[in-house]
Amino acid sequence: MSEFSRFQNALTDTGRFQSDDTAVPETITVLHVDDEPDLADLTATYLERQHDDFEITTQTTIDSALETLETESVDCIVSDYDMPSMNGLEFLETVRARDGDLPFILFTGKGSEEIASEAISSGVTDYLQKEVGTGQYPVLANRIRNAVEQHRAKRAVERAQKRFSKLIENSTDVISVVGDDARFQYLSPSAKHIFGYEPEEMVGEYIFDYAHPDDRQGAMESFFEAVKESDQQPVVKFRFKHEDGSWPVLESRGRNLLDDPDIRGFVVNSRDVTELEDHERTLKRQSDQLEGITNAISHDLRNPLNVAQGSVELARESSEPEHLDRIERSLSRIDEIVESTLVLAEQGRRVSETGDVSLEAVATAAWEMVDTAGANLRVEGSATLVADESRTKQLLENLVSNAVEHGSPSPRTSCEDAVEHGSESHSDDAASDEGVAVRVGVTDDGFYVADDGRGIPADEREQVFESGYSTTETGTGFGLAIVKQIAHAHGWCLSVGDSADGGARFEITGVEFSDR
Repeated sequence: MSEFSRFQNALTDTGRFQSDDTAVPETITVLHVDDEPDLADLTATYLERQHDDFEITTQTTIDSALETLETESVDCIVSDYDMPSMNGLEFLETVRARDGDLPFILFTGKGSEEIASEAISSGVTDYLQKEVGTGQYPVLANRIRNAVEQHRAKRAVERAQKRFSKLIENSTDVISVVGDDARFQYLSPSAKHIFGYEPEEMVGEYIFDYAHPDDRQGAMESFFEAVKESDQQPVVKFRFKHEDGSWPVLESRGRNLLDDPDIRGFVVNSRDVTELEDHERTLKRQSDQLEGITNAISHDLRNPLNVAQGSVELARESSEPEHLDRIERSLSRIDEIVESTLVLAEQGRRVSETGDVSLEAVATAAWEMVDTAGANLRVEGSATLVADESRTKQLLENLVSNAVEHGSPSPRTSCEDAVEHGSESHSDDAASDEGVAVRVGVTDDGFYVADDGRGIPADEREQVFESGYSTTETGTGFGLAIVKQIAHAHGWCLSVGDSADGGARFEITGVEFSDR
């Protein structure tokens, strides 16, 4: 018996795939065919006396018997052998052409070893020779019942197996049986549409040859530990090499049934959780974003509110205009923070619609929206991005603004003035008379924005993208956080380093181009 057969039988025996329609009905319908009417009626009478659930239909010709089979459902046929139009075995052959395993009992007075042998070879369910007296009818009744119950049990198993096969074939899980040597012994048909391989071609393969190299060691440790400790039921997530070359994330739940004689393997249920993993990452990113916004608002709004409230009290006590000026500046500051917060929340949504976007055109448009303060822009090559044009423009506006406002070549005395992480701040020395040079260019898998300013210290490069992180009192700290959100919403990666001119270089990768 194959591993798969043992596996099916084990599941079927538990009744997991049985349904109510497998129960034996109360009535057993029998078609009795005998060309002697009196004997046929007598047999029917005694059979119905033996069992109340027997329902006997009697026919005296083969033609009428075949008509009955056309119109009625029959559980068993009891037939004589020697009849005028065709004998019992010829009748059996006709029945088998219609129904390959309907119970058929040859009940005949013409008995011989030759007929019995031929009957068995022809596939008769049972053979019983007629005798004198009524003692033969309880035997015939029991033969009928046994034949029908075995036939119904066989049909029930077949239905259960068919249902099981359809379930595993259309399941979103792959059921596999793995030996203690970590080689596939069986894979359910669903492996084809989940893994991309035909199940048969994977049998005998080492399962961890399909695991991503970075995930292989951890998966192997979990498996072999569970092989040694039979009570463990590990759950392992790892990347699996699909037939098309992709690496979907699988979640595999295993159970050690190596000692089970029906399985003799490690049963593993695996499902593709790639979309779920992406969804969880999106939720975490949104949660982190919300936490950052909350922290920024609670921190950044409190100061201007305190200033405004204190200035209102002073203004009530005196008529000095500087108190009203402070209130106006505080309210303006609050307005900037609220506006940046709304932008940050909006730009964090995943991009659902994209189009062709010219990097050169969108960079020029973004430049025109920024107070460049004597700076200059150079677009070094162009390409057509597959992106959301509005959000890409916002991303470039924030990067250009950051470069112009905080990339001045003139030295500063404090490292806190080295970079501003938002587009809203206004430093007194934001740009020298010479102005900063900003370059926008194309890479193999994305684009960059670089300047020739003073750059960003290495120990600050992770912090610059945090919501609310600012090195000046006037910045909201949302400018580069918005850049990060827009990049992630597109599925892009964002990094910052040194430019060739000594300033900062922001690089966006993972970009799709429509003109390449």
